Amino acid sequence: MTEIVAIQFTQEQARTLTSVSAETVRHWRRAIPYLATKPGKAARFTFTDVVGLAATRQVISTFGVHITSVSFGINTLFQLLAEARPAALEEAMAVITTDGAAILAAADLSTKRFDSATLVIPLGPLVDRLHRQMVPILPVAEQTTLPFPPQIVRSGT
Repeated sequence: MTEIVAIQFTQEQARTLTSVSAETVRHWRRAIPYLATKPGKAARFTFTDVVGLAATRQVISTFGVHITSVSFGINTLFQLLAEARPAALEEAMAVITTDGAAILAAADLSTKRFDSATLVIPLGPLVDRLHRQMVPILPVAEQTTLPFPPQIVRSGT
């Protein structure tokens, strides 16, 4: 039985998919140890790493927090995502605090008790957007209307 090799994205591909600049990734590498392990142009990112970059971008741009304020939580999120199956992320929520992170099923979110300020990012829309960017769905071509009515043709008569 052959082993399935996961797709690896270059830094440029990961940045393009997540709309994150090269300068921003360099800045995040200084604050997030997980990203520091992927330096330079030779860095390779898994799909879940790309989801982590997209979630980090959403946290920073939506909530306006500084990366160093949530760096421990974001680093924990990257570690959790590295262990996660991509299909499981479609119905998951990333829960980020200053001192940690969790990936929860959306249904489990209402039963979870939070004791500190918490950022919640739905991962499903991020995964869907990344899938659409990587494999665009082409419109189904409709059959054009014939300019004449169809007729039955018999052979041998």
